[in-house]
Amino acid sequence: MRAGVLTDSKIVKLLNKHYVNVFLLIRDLRELQNGPKDASISKFASTVSTTFEAAVADGVDGSVNSFVLSPQLELISHLPYQDLTQNDAINEAYLTFLKDSLTKNR
Repeated sequence: MRAGVLTDSKIVKLLNKHYVNVFLLIRDLRELQNGPKDASISKFASTVSTTFEAAVADGVDGSVNSFVLSPQLELISHLPYQDLTQNDAINEAYLTFLKDSLTKNR
């Protein structure tokens, strides 16, 4: 993903303007849920973990996922990378995902 859609300047500009970008390894979720004293970090990790576990249970490949969370750390949208790769215009599909997520948060 970092070598694909995240090299598109339109996508990077949209991300930088409207989002706080975080790269997170799934193996670090448990530590983030239990370790930090900051409740917002724990809530962030729990939201990602719950959504990720549900997606994997539904048969989604767990390698790469995109999550859009509200400022209150509620899940707005989730896109497994395997869903994105089923589209011929991957960059445009990802851009649509991001734009749709912005409109859901209003």
